[in-house]
Amino acid sequence: MPDFLSPSEYFHQNKSRPRKRFGQHFLAQPATAERIVQSAELKEGDVAVEIGPGLGALTRFMLPKVKRLYLIEVDGEMVEYLHERAPAEKAVIYEQDALSFDFANLSDTEGKRLIVLGNLPYNISSPLVFRLLESFPAIERAVFMVQKEVGMRFAAAPGSKDYGVLTVLLGIYSKVQALFTVGPRQFYPPPKVDSIVLRIDFGNERPAGPDFEFLRKLVSKAFQQRRKTLGNSLTGVFGLSAGAIKDACEQAAIDPKRRPETLSAHEFLALAGLVRRQTLTGNRL
Repeated sequence: MPDFLSPSEYFHQNKSRPRKRFGQHFLAQPATAERIVQSAELKEGDVAVEIGPGLGALTRFMLPKVKRLYLIEVDGEMVEYLHERAPAEKAVIYEQDALSFDFANLSDTEGKRLIVLGNLPYNISSPLVFRLLESFPAIERAVFMVQKEVGMRFAAAPGSKDYGVLTVLLGIYSKVQALFTVGPRQFYPPPKVDSIVLRIDFGNERPAGPDFEFLRKLVSKAFQQRRKTLGNSLTGVFGLSAGAIKDACEQAAIDPKRRPETLSAHEFLALAGLVRRQTLTGNRL
């Protein structure tokens, strides 16, 4: 098998350039790529999925570590390149948008939870994390490099300006750690922003309470108008009256006059359970 090329080697040989429509910025520092892979703590029996492998910066360090590696790449040119370099007996390559990939089906087929890695294009970072949350419990953990501004939202604390819907949902289903930052000069071509590497460890069991879609709708409604109090922002959600929302807040020991960004993930989970109970008892508008 040919060795993996650096971005400058590849584009010089092919007399081409990274494609802007795919948001391509290729990691060019092998030491950083190896550090990202090490952060996932891969073991021989693991089943790993790499999102957007591109020229194989992470792939080259993942292949020796795992039982099977699934590569999801949307760029057909990169898919052809990966077929030439990744051994077919160990790597399965999908030419597909990761946002449409069926992680739960793959987990069922393999009989194992998945470990997901990737240097994520900035435009799919948040949608992909929502996709992984929808796929719980098929995912064991994920290690991603994302735009620093986006990554800070994933790991934000209650009360901060970065705290929002995705932060809450990640807090319910997982533990997020910000590991280290990566500067623009480590990429080809260099982006205009810093990146950050995150590790997301998903829980072993589904949290007790409403399902993901119910939680997502409730939290999204709460954050639609951040300046409103919780009682005002949630009135009408699932057809519930202001009185029903107030009752649910009081039962959860949450002041309905608080703003949504002050609630912890577990306070949202407790509140969602009580709101769900209100919908079942018919205490609506």
